[in-house]
This record gives sequence, C-alpha cells and structure tokens, in this order.
Amino acid sequence: MVTVSSEPWRYALNTALSQAEMTEVTALFNAGFTGKWMPFPGPGEVKAVWAQIVEATEAGRLGWAAKVDNQSPRPGRNVLICVYTKDHRDIQDLTRVLGELRAMGIDQRLSYKEDAATSALRYGGGAALYVSQPGTTSFDQRRAPYGRDDQHALFGDPDEQEELTVERLFGRSEPYGPFPA
Repeated sequence: MVTVSSEPWRYALNTALSQAEMTEVTALFNAGFTGKWMPFPGPGEVKAVWAQIVEATEAGRLGWAAKVDNQSPRPGRNVLICVYTKDHRDIQDLTRVLGELRAMGIDQRLSYKEDAATSALRYGGGAALYVSQPGTTSFDQRRAPYGRDDQHALFGDPDEQEELTVERLFGRSEPYGPFPA
C-alpha cells in the first residue's frame, strides 16, 4: 500500500545521462516532444514495481525520468507510473523502453502519451498516442500527435512561457526514489 503524502508524485532520474544528453532532453522537453509509457500496477504490487523502475531509470535502462502517484490509491484503482522518454517520434527508443518494461514483468496493456497531449488536457479514453497490447513489445499508433500549439489556454501561451533549464528539469525533486519500507 502506498502511504499518504502531501506530495502528489515520487520521482526517479536517469543518473547515467551525460551533460550533452541532459541538454538534448531539455531541448526536446521545451519543444514538446517528450512523452511517457504509463503502467498502472495494482496497489499491492506498486512498491515492488516502482523499486524496479527507480533502479532501471537511475541505471539508464529506461528513459530520462520516472514518477509514481504518491497518494494513497483509491479503492479499486491501480496506481499510475510515468516512465518518460525523450522523444515520442523516436520509435526505436520507445520500443527499447517498452522492451525493458516487459522484461521487468509489466505485462499489462500499456499506453504511451506525449507530454503535449497532457498539456492539451487529453486524459482517459482516446488520449494515448501509442498502445501496446498485453505482453507484446510492439505498439500501434492511435491518433496524430499533439504539439506545443495544442496546449490548453489554462497553461497560457506556449510562445510566452519560460523554457526550462537543464538544472531545473534534472534537479532532484522530493520525495525521491523507492517508497520507504
């Protein structure tokens, strides 16, 4: 069971990235090309799955970052984990990360959503850009990708927003790492 926290997310970062790679990810993030695979482990398995994802993310086997819902799960609901990739257009990297998730035993149907879709407030049915069926390492594209220009007005004009720096994007957020024992 996940413990209740005042912080909505618990984080992990790829500590194997070079400065040049962090700069590349930051540029892709600011351009709206990053995205995430979204496993939803059950409440009884989230601690173990998250511990595996933290270790694999820090070792550079997954994407550039990951986060898990840090709130106590609602009854009957699985827990969201986001495993971030640097570019939703990089099919080879998305396939590599998906393969790592499958090798960890994450066999459920997995959706991938680009961060621009999140900024466009696209959630739930129809929000996934790619979907991988249970146990497979392939995926199908479900719709056209969103871009920075699709950002919801709630977030303001994307052209007027301050771009994130490497230091801000890769600054360690708390709480960090596996759930406490």
